[in-house]
Amino acid sequence: MEISPKYKQLWNKWDVRVLILLSLSIQIILIFLGRLRRTSTSRWIRLVVWASYLLADRVAGFVLGQLSSSMDGSSSNIIIAFWAPFLILHLGGPDTITAYSIEDNELWARHLLGLGYDLFIAFYVYFRSLPNTRLLIPTLLIFLVAIIKYVERSYSLYKASVKGIHNSISSFNITINDLTNAFERLLQRNNLKYLHQAFLLYSNIKPYFIDAFQNLNENGEIENFLENMSAEQALMVMRTELNYAYDEFYTKAIVIHSIPGYVLRVLCSTCILVAFSLFVLEPKDDFNNLDVDITYVLLTTSICLDFIATIMLMFSDRMIVSLLNVKKLSNFSNWLANFIFRIKNTCRKGKYWSIKLPQLNLLIYCLSFSSPKKTLRQRMMSWVAKKLSFMQAKSWLYRTSFIEQETYTLQTMSPVKAPQEFLEIIISNLQRLEHLSLEDFNKPAGFSALQKVSTFTSLDNAVPFVQLLKTLSFDQQVLIWHITTELCLHGNLKSQHPWHPQRNEIEENTSKGLKIKSSEMEACKYLSNYMMHTVLIRSDLLSTMGGESYMLFWETIKEMIEFIGMSYDDQHQLLKPNEKVEEVCMKMIATPIEFNNFTASLFNSARVLAHLMLTTREEERWTVITMEWVELLQKGANKTKGRHI
Repeated sequence: MEISPKYKQLWNKWDVRVLILLSLSIQIILIFLGRLRRTSTSRWIRLVVWASYLLADRVAGFVLGQLSSSMDGSSSNIIIAFWAPFLILHLGGPDTITAYSIEDNELWARHLLGLGYDLFIAFYVYFRSLPNTRLLIPTLLIFLVAIIKYVERSYSLYKASVKGIHNSISSFNITINDLTNAFERLLQRNNLKYLHQAFLLYSNIKPYFIDAFQNLNENGEIENFLENMSAEQALMVMRTELNYAYDEFYTKAIVIHSIPGYVLRVLCSTCILVAFSLFVLEPKDDFNNLDVDITYVLLTTSICLDFIATIMLMFSDRMIVSLLNVKKLSNFSNWLANFIFRIKNTCRKGKYWSIKLPQLNLLIYCLSFSSPKKTLRQRMMSWVAKKLSFMQAKSWLYRTSFIEQETYTLQTMSPVKAPQEFLEIIISNLQRLEHLSLEDFNKPAGFSALQKVSTFTSLDNAVPFVQLLKTLSFDQQVLIWHITTELCLHGNLKSQHPWHPQRNEIEENTSKGLKIKSSEMEACKYLSNYMMHTVLIRSDLLSTMGGESYMLFWETIKEMIEFIGMSYDDQHQLLKPNEKVEEVCMKMIATPIEFNNFTASLFNSARVLAHLMLTTREEERWTVITMEWVELLQKGANKTKGRHI
């Protein structure tokens, strides 16, 4: 099938023009959506940003190659050649995103080398328009801006690389007195100087991002101050430091927030405005009207994007820090910093991060694969075909099948926003863990807490089980405690579940202690599903899931599916999802286990642990489970590579 000459001619006329507008559109998307990765967990936003980031360089590079072949010897050559530096400008990218992943920063040398090649192509395109020099000055001005932007991006990538961070660490020196003053001011919540002090603290912990553990005495000083902070203050510190870290690793902040950066910003803005003015004054009678319109779009959009980038620069935390560091005209700089701080908080209300926890409930998945209409082989083959990496898609499909019922047992199938009480529980338990000795910290999660449970001292069977925890790897501990937590949640009356519809009515007439217990139950549920998601879906973060653990996980999943499958009958099919979960959990607890054989199965080990936990007083039980999940969270953080943010 041959393409009509009419359409070929139409494409030959519009190909470069459409592609250069596409390149411009990608820049608009990146500058507005680039920073939303930090505050949004939307998959659609991440998909759009990821696709735009990958396409930006490829589209701009492709159009550069097409420009030379589009020159037909007419007077439009000069205006087409004027587009070449805009493509170099697009390759420099917006200030809001320089890298999509942390590994992109290590490619700074390749990116800088690409500058030479792209400049060669751009100058070649312009030389083909000679000897016509009508737009020489505007072209050179845009070339200057483009080169500056390209070098800024390459240097930002270098500063965020391992080598760049090592060099910045060696050139930064902070003393204990500086840290002491930083914390004293940091605790003054109403003083905007906490941004500056948090920046000093971030500079001190930066070695951890490249797994370079230094300044142990100073870090001990940090721990002492963090211990005396309230949960709200500690969260404020972490959010601010994460904000600085994100800007340094994924944006141009570290380059543009400097004296040379401010000077270059003024220079670039001036050059773009002058180039626009010169083009407006240039006679255009012999130019193609369509090409003139496209050039106006390129220039005006560049001015608008530069203005938006300048506004973002002025109302950033690092700008406030820079103003507070000004020695001369300190009164004016402090007033300006306060002014920016008030406006920024009014518009954004001080929210840096969207604290949402991805969730994965293994019991729910096993229920979804336990339909009696399929054989076990068919169910397992379906599981293998989807693989663990597609569990999130499966969770969406499974969740939508119950969407009309709004069941409380299925609430955690989607990411949940962590409430303030949940964060305070984690912070308070983390502060308690700072008092653990190195020997206790290296024990399995919850080991110390289990030994203190008064009920366990009267159970001879508990002693060998507690000892068994010592032999389990981190991911195996997560699996056992995940199943145990689920069984403990549903082993009570269903009205005791933290999200049961009757729970709020019951709590109206309960004591404060029982309400605290409910918060601990909710925290355990969130952390249990989050850690299971991390171990199975994001195992690359922990690098702890070895071949043996994968086999044990598969065996556990298979065993759970078989157990649930044997529990199905005609009456079971009529149960609602809530009742299915509750009935299965009750059967898992009630079914006898031969204690001597439980060590061969993680599933049976979890059932034994759940049985032991259910023998304890309820308040004591959830305190222990909360402590062990916070310990697992901390141990998981220690196993995570520092360069993952």
